[in-house]
Amino acid sequence: MTKIYKYFSHEILDLVFEREDYCGLKFSRPQDYNDPYELFLALDLSVPTEHLATYNDVVQKLPQFPTTCFSKSPIVSPMWAHYADNHSGFVLEFDTEVIAEHYPENPARDVIYRDGPNEELNDLLAKASVVGKPRHASWLRDAVFVEAYFSKYRDWAYEQECRMIVGTEDTEDMAGNTILFLPVNCISAIIVGSKFPESKNPTAKRIADRYEFDTYRVEIGRSYPVPYFENDAGTTFTFEDGEVTEADFICESCSEPLIEEGENCPWCRITEGHMHNAAMMNPFRMLEKYGRLDSYLEEVNRIKRRTRS
Repeated sequence: MTKIYKYFSHEILDLVFEREDYCGLKFSRPQDYNDPYELFLALDLSVPTEHLATYNDVVQKLPQFPTTCFSKSPIVSPMWAHYADNHSGFVLEFDTEVIAEHYPENPARDVIYRDGPNEELNDLLAKASVVGKPRHASWLRDAVFVEAYFSKYRDWAYEQECRMIVGTEDTEDMAGNTILFLPVNCISAIIVGSKFPESKNPTAKRIADRYEFDTYRVEIGRSYPVPYFENDAGTTFTFEDGEVTEADFICESCSEPLIEEGENCPWCRITEGHMHNAAMMNPFRMLEKYGRLDSYLEEVNRIKRRTRS
């Protein structure tokens, strides 16, 4: 069972679940992608000019099918920042097997990240240009379509993106937006951000309870290097091997996940004795005791400024 994730702003929580028993997903067309250069990956412009002419005549304009994007991870910090209002939004976890039951011909496919155009297209283009058989032209168009819809520059690899394409007849126009109403049983969990507004909690809980979603809240720890989750019962979860699972080891004091087995995280291992010794050895405390800390720091800053200049 493979899970994929979609990030949302908290402001549209009600809109996403506005239609009973369905989840409304916004779809866009390639011409509206956030990276206008990804379509460049479908063609190597260094090929002979006569081949470009064939490409232009055979492929012509890329068909604009409704497309929506998911991620294979719910803990991508830039995604939380860009698409979920800096951790104040939410993420929905989808089950790809259930989506495939509803849309067997439109599965979510992984995006391939490249540094440049796919060289295999050069061979297809050459055959279509030189041999000129219908099957070569058909193969070229199909390959260009896949490349245009399912490849991006490697700069975007952090998104861990996958995409779903549907026909125009599958979507509805809602206030100028292209929306696919996906049956709600495709969703298995809702994950609210660490800054999710308290005013939205009742709505999120009502939706989760009604449709029996698992519910998690993102937590940003002090020692665990990536976001983790807690459910309403206070159980700690991490994202490992493509799924949200209960943490193997947690700190006995703060419940933060541990990288390896132990009683406490690095910060909770600090005792009063450690704090006392650190205070005794802290030179700033000595300077402050004799009223010289501010003048010392001012002198250090003057030296830094002279060094920079």
